[in-house]
Amino acid sequence: MGAGYHGGFGGTSGSRMMSAISASSAFVGPRAGDHLKEYATHVKEEPGFTDVVIHGTPSSAEYYLNGRWVRLDQRSLALMLKKDPGYKSGSIRLISCSTGALDSGFAQNLANKLGVTVKAPSDTLWVWPNGKMTIGPSQKVNSGEWKTFKPQKKGGK
Repeated sequence: MGAGYHGGFGGTSGSRMMSAISASSAFVGPRAGDHLKEYATHVKEEPGFTDVVIHGTPSSAEYYLNGRWVRLDQRSLALMLKKDPGYKSGSIRLISCSTGALDSGFAQNLANKLGVTVKAPSDTLWVWPNGKMTIGPSQKVNSGEWKTFKPQKKGGK
């Protein structure tokens, strides 16, 4: 996946589903059927980007740790990535629902914190077992887009 694949901040379990899985925190929990990590390994690489696979919202991200969901802000995720030996630096593509929905939301704040370009989906991101992705309100409605966020200095764009 691009410059690398960094995910699995949470576990997956259950039987394989034949529909897409949402990367939205509203759809996840400590239950069978969360296949995001598995399905994301089939996502086509985007040259120059490292994929970060984590459940998300317009203002935060979540991962499963020690039997519970932990909410992260951009500072916490940036710190995790900086400590990840597999992430060397460079542009990031968030395989994470709605993290690009707000112009000054999670993706922009992560870009600012890391000083790198971040691409993120504008709506719910659906990842299919074969790695195909759709962005929209349902798995079969591809009405969203990938938005690009460049680092900004404080107080301006």
